[in-house]
Amino acid sequence: MAITEFGKAIRKARLDANNVTLSSMATALQTTPSFLSAMEMGRKKISPDWVKKIESYFQQQGASVRLAELADVANKNVSIDGLSPAQQMLVAGFARVNLDECELEKFSQLLAVKRT
Repeated sequence: MAITEFGKAIRKARLDANNVTLSSMATALQTTPSFLSAMEMGRKKISPDWVKKIESYFQQQGASVRLAELADVANKNVSIDGLSPAQQMLVAGFARVNLDECELEKFSQLLAVKRT
């Protein structure tokens, strides 16, 4: 199994945080290196609690990382809890639309403009 984008982001954050090792990160988070590695490689689902713990850990190390969306992709699952009914319908509907790379890029650019 190949490393997920979630795993790549964590590995980069470890480098950005003065070359933190998987072992030292696991110790600080009170877990095992194999558990963290399994999340990075997509062998374990990544809970929202672990996303928060890992983001908080890196924040304490002086490295900022946003992992929620990457965890959703690695888990192949997006929670719609807490969204309005209209947002839930939008997410569910969008998940079933087949867009090519060009269309996805245009949509991404549209979203980027709306956020600024």
